[in-house]
This record gives sequence, structure tokens and C-alpha cells, in this order.
Amino acid sequence: MADQVSLELVKDECTVPPPDNLIAVNWGSVYPDVVKVASQGEFKRGTLLMGDVAGNFIASTKAGLTSANTFCILCDDVTIGENQYAETAAYFQGEFNDSKVIFPFETAEDDHDELIELARDNLRRSKIFLRHLHD
Repeated sequence: MADQVSLELVKDECTVPPPDNLIAVNWGSVYPDVVKVASQGEFKRGTLLMGDVAGNFIASTKAGLTSANTFCILCDDVTIGENQYAETAAYFQGEFNDSKVIFPFETAEDDHDELIELARDNLRRSKIFLRHLHD
């Protein structure tokens, strides 16, 4: 059985992170919820996750961009060790800056814009809309 990574919902210190332009529009709504992430690794805010058959969320794969039924985008950074999982916040709906969405499988040789186009229709079915913004 996997060990849970602790979830810290309330922090004593108050630090507001600098804007990162992940969310595409100020007037649009985003819908976060808590998810169980069952992939090992270090994941940054903006990482695209996909649902698995057990109801957990795992790092998205290139094949999963066109075949997975459920997606979300991480709200915060999270690090998960071997045989662990984390409960953390993720966005399930909203409008996001396509250049800030992180594909965990992406390499330096991949074209980010091509991956965005590959994912766009399936993400749209999940009410995740990717917008091209000029940074």
C-alpha cells in the first residue's frame, strides 16, 4: 500500500506567489478540486494530469492526450516519492494559457505547439480550454 504525502491546507505564513499567467483570463471561471495523484516524481504548477482506471490521477502521456477521458491541471507544485501518493489541488475546468501548460513527457525535441494541438479537442471535452496568449 502506498504512503500518503501530507496535505497542508492551512499555512501559518502568508506568501502570495508571483503571477505566472497560467490562467488565461481574469473574468473566466476555473474550478479546482482535490485529487489523488499517484505518479512518482516532481510536478510543477500547470502540469497536465489524466485520470486512470482506479480513479487516481497520473502524469499525462502522449498516447493519453487522445485516449484519456478525464484531465486536470495542477494548481500547485508537488513532489511524490516512490510508493507514495499526494492529495493536492487541481483545476478541472477553465481557460488556460497554452504556453504555460506542462506536459510531463515533453522533451527538448518535441514541439510544444504540436502537443497543444494534439490535446486541444480532448481537453475541450473536459472543459479545459487552451488559449494562445502573447507573453
